[in-house]
Amino acid sequence: MAKWSDESVRRFRGILALVSNEQVLTAYDVANRLKLPLSSTYHVISELERLSCITRDENGYLLLGALPLQMALDMLGFAVSAHRLAPLVRHLRDQCGETAFVASLEEVVSIGTVAMGYRPGALVVQPSQTYRLQSDPPAWNGGVFQLKLAENFPYGDLRHTVYMTGIQLQQAKNCSARILVAGVARAEEPLSDIEFFARCLNEIRSLFDKRKD
Repeated sequence: MAKWSDESVRRFRGILALVSNEQVLTAYDVANRLKLPLSSTYHVISELERLSCITRDENGYLLLGALPLQMALDMLGFAVSAHRLAPLVRHLRDQCGETAFVASLEEVVSIGTVAMGYRPGALVVQPSQTYRLQSDPPAWNGGVFQLKLAENFPYGDLRHTVYMTGIQLQQAKNCSARILVAGVARAEEPLSDIEFFARCLNEIRSLFDKRKD
């Protein structure tokens, strides 16, 4: 029994780690990457979905579910329900067409809930991706800001400049330098029509503030 239990925990942990770092679509993809039996992979994924540990986006890709996202938000000091973020992010993406997301901003930008853009050349963001800031983070004032980011590679190798326009949603309770933000971003070229994106982001901030958690 202990051996079965240990193996189940290992599979749960492995699948959660894979989903949090890569885009995977089917149980076959998961089983192939983790070298697991297909039948047990189907079972574990079904159980993880039942427990709200994983979910699927609008394209069917597996994502971290509400439970681990809520644990991360609580740990980071943000008083917000994880269930509220996906609709806000999708609405922002639908309004502007660019890749939209909610992220934790401190010394790096750590992507949380994301919706891929539909415009040509839209930024592709991996689950739980981080970006290093190429400028100082904005001070907390609840407003719109612009940042120049770089993908975070090992050994300080900074490549692929990303231009982000965002709005501050909430300051962390346990760290005044950590901010929950909503943003849109594009690789290699600045976003055009900043006033338009600022209007979209201010709408998201208004929707976010309508119901405090």
